[in-house]
Amino acid sequence: MDSRVSLKTLFSFIWKSLSPYKWGLLFLFISSFSMSIDSTFWPYILRKVIDQLVAHESARNMVWDSLKWILLYGGCLWIALELGFRTQGFLMARLMPKIEANVRVRMFDHVQHHSPQYFNERFAGNLANKITDITTQIPIILQQFFYAFLPISVAFIIACFFLWQVNWIISLALFSGIAIHLGICLLLTKKCGDLENFHSEVRSTLLGRIVDSLTNNLSVNLFFRFRHEYSLVKHLQEEERRANYRAKRYIEIMRVFFGLFTFLIEGLTINGIMILLWIHNQVTTGEVVQIFNTTGMMIMFMWWFSMTIPQFYQALGIARQALTILNDPSDLIDSPQATALKVSKGEIIFEKANFHYGEHHLFQDKDVHIHGGEKVGLVGYSGAGKSTFVLLILRMYGLKSGRILIDGQDIAHLSLQSLRSQIALIPQDPLLFHRSLADNIRYGRLDATLDEVIEAAKQAHCHEFIQKRESGYDTEVGERGTKLSGGERQRIAIARAILSRAPILILDEATSALDSVTEKYIHESIRGLMKGRTSIVIAHRLSTLAEMDRLLVFDEGKIIERGSHAELLARGGHYAHMWKTQAQGFLPAEPD
Repeated sequence: MDSRVSLKTLFSFIWKSLSPYKWGLLFLFISSFSMSIDSTFWPYILRKVIDQLVAHESARNMVWDSLKWILLYGGCLWIALELGFRTQGFLMARLMPKIEANVRVRMFDHVQHHSPQYFNERFAGNLANKITDITTQIPIILQQFFYAFLPISVAFIIACFFLWQVNWIISLALFSGIAIHLGICLLLTKKCGDLENFHSEVRSTLLGRIVDSLTNNLSVNLFFRFRHEYSLVKHLQEEERRANYRAKRYIEIMRVFFGLFTFLIEGLTINGIMILLWIHNQVTTGEVVQIFNTTGMMIMFMWWFSMTIPQFYQALGIARQALTILNDPSDLIDSPQATALKVSKGEIIFEKANFHYGEHHLFQDKDVHIHGGEKVGLVGYSGAGKSTFVLLILRMYGLKSGRILIDGQDIAHLSLQSLRSQIALIPQDPLLFHRSLADNIRYGRLDATLDEVIEAAKQAHCHEFIQKRESGYDTEVGERGTKLSGGERQRIAIARAILSRAPILILDEATSALDSVTEKYIHESIRGLMKGRTSIVIAHRLSTLAEMDRLLVFDEGKIIERGSHAELLARGGHYAHMWKTQAQGFLPAEPD
């Protein structure tokens, strides 16, 4: 099944990308006629000059009176055309960077408005490559239109008009040759676009694999899998090479055919007719010069067109394949009637919530009530549904049916920005941006001052190690925070959550990567952070949940027990069994 977008969709995207620059494009459109006029008017002027020279063969000193106006017109034409060419060049230089920038940010904005599940199922390198492809190919398409297709088309029309004034047979022969040539071009180049589309997809997959391997370089080093990664990339590279060769070989076959057609049909036929007409005195010597130069120019244009149209179809094929990411509708779109979340108490209610991954039904008619300001711990073995529970609150996934309410407001009808600005999540494995420490902390509240950043860092006990860095808060942390230890990354994430001042707090194993001394300090910070906030805590170290107001025990998506730590131990049920079987304070991944 062909997964490409239609040409209609591609051209619609291009049109929307160009609409902010319509006046500049209009002037570019007009200036593109310079080449059309340049290639057709000079043969006409040359004809006039030759005819005057022939007419004054016996009185050459009298020719100047006839030539001066022709030469004056020619000089004016040269100046006008030069202005047109330079205008076109400067407009291209001004508009193309703007169009590229507009396309790139539009594609980036579309791609980033997807859920984590979308990115989990795709190579980041593949997506980045497609954004790059569409950004580079649209300017190529436009340049070929304004530099080749448009001026060539107008030049053909003008040339046929001029030659019709000379002799209708020549004009008809030129028009017929051009029509046949264009028809064959369009017929053969469709396959060119298909081959380039396939090559583009293979190349995107290859680049995605390369980025995936480089991103996981630590694992490659740890297991010494350099040859394995090389073999995977080499296999995909060989596929890309074959696809690239097939596309380029087809283009060269097309060019051989077009070259022969141009020479045999257009060149010999039209010039042969022209000589016969001259022999029978039906055209003048000046008209022969005009016909020869005009048809020669048109033949050169047809050759140029033959060279350009495969590249145009290549660009179309790459652009259409790159634009397939528009086939993936954003799953993080606000409804047109979305309102802003207003948190007064922080009450969270699940009403008959249903959710499933594919065929796996995780939650069925789930009802949960978390009171405002309540500290609730989520307990259960891996895969029981704890993380999904909190991701549903954040609307990282959408319910299949039912509702989730925050202070009586259905989150499905809230704007995502307002929802997530009121919830702070501290994940188990926080990933940081390759930016400064201050920027990573300030991500929790972009308008925070440096003093507020430092205060949040102190509460999260990361101010101390930040001060020891040579550049302090301006230190860049490396891609995904690789220059920091796991515990340092987690403390930065906690500082970010502290800075956000969100009334709802979610902690997903937030202290799992900390040493015992730092964990003690962090627990003190988290206690202060949870005061007056609705807090949901996931932890495999059950002792950290002992001070929660209430625990919810998950098993295969169901909440099988509810109550405080003491109540659940006294009940002697599932939670009590987990408490007894935990190893060194941690809950095992699977039940025994």
